[in-house]
Amino acid sequence: MWGTNWFFRRANAASYERKEKKRKQSPIPDRDRRPIRIAIAMAASGWSDLPPELLTDIAGGITELADIARFRSVCSSWRSAAADAAAAPPPQQPWLLLPSSPSHLFFSPREDRIYPDLRLPRPAAEPHHRRRRLYASPHGWTLAVDPTDLSASLVHPFTGATRPLPPLPAYFAETDDLAWDWSPYGVMVSCGEGLLFCASDDPPAASWKPIPALAYCNASSINYAGGEFVVFEEDVCRTTIVDAPTLAVASVILAPAVELPCEARLVVAGDELVLLVKSKWLYLFGDDVDFSKAFHVNYRSTDPAVLAWQELAGIGDRALFVDSLHGFALPTAGFGNLESNTIYSVSSKEVNNRRPTMVNYSVSAFSLESRSSKKLACRLNGRQMAMRGETPSWIIPSLNEG
Repeated sequence: MWGTNWFFRRANAASYERKEKKRKQSPIPDRDRRPIRIAIAMAASGWSDLPPELLTDIAGGITELADIARFRSVCSSWRSAAADAAAAPPPQQPWLLLPSSPSHLFFSPREDRIYPDLRLPRPAAEPHHRRRRLYASPHGWTLAVDPTDLSASLVHPFTGATRPLPPLPAYFAETDDLAWDWSPYGVMVSCGEGLLFCASDDPPAASWKPIPALAYCNASSINYAGGEFVVFEEDVCRTTIVDAPTLAVASVILAPAVELPCEARLVVAGDELVLLVKSKWLYLFGDDVDFSKAFHVNYRSTDPAVLAWQELAGIGDRALFVDSLHGFALPTAGFGNLESNTIYSVSSKEVNNRRPTMVNYSVSAFSLESRSSKKLACRLNGRQMAMRGETPSWIIPSLNEG
């Protein structure tokens, strides 16, 4: 007989092995978990009596915005101690806003974790209204649109804040295409027929203001950065820079020498624009090559000779994040799971013979050095979600509403 003690020793050993395996597979390094472990241990011994300066030091070592939120939720003294950490958290890796049913989902690649709805406020229950659509911005806000009556608002999924916007014009109901971005000056939006603007006034304007100089602009994406809107027209690969305070056209950058038609994405990276192009002929050979050419330009230059696209070989210690709405760059330093000189994108694939229509989402990493793409191993793979009217979009977690 081995006895009861042997049984419990074996059970404890098996439990330890399972925990170790889970820890090693986790995308969060041990050094990032250490402040959280210390805080949990301290909380178990009486969280309300801990010295404030010690709590502040611990909160300052937490790197993930989700962990800062958990820390702040323990009690009022912990919330006060984490005020500085919440106001100026370390740089955050982008999340994905995924349209799904019955609720929107948020995916954190660094944690390999899916969050439902976060702090999205529930809209007022109204009969015969369809579920609102959400379109993310890298600046932390989402544009919420009710497809029933085109009522619109800004929603901040990380703070729960909302800001009203005027209803969108009726012709927005005729297409699923939408481009938009947030700025401190206001919101710019388009469905491919001109551009509209709503200033950040309180109370908000009763209707959207058209921009006459861009009445015929077929915008496919809008990015705000440093006081300017960068408007891109994919069908002709033309970029228009719009001054955000005055809505005047600052400059126009014509297409580089590319074969049209093409699939193109525009990325704003500081003073630099990066244009990623894939000839539509490449779809005949599969999706192994994400982008066949890359160009860049310093769009803030006043020299006409410089304001022209040049072929780009690489982006150094940066990563680009692109979707159908926006494109932006991040330095990879401090993010152990991000690869330099790489483009991260998200794709969706319909699952056949299912009702309602289901999709699989996946994240791809395209190396500009090897010009090859790989599918990232994560919790999204193989998970089926209900197909919605929106497309997946990147959002940078933030508690800043300004």
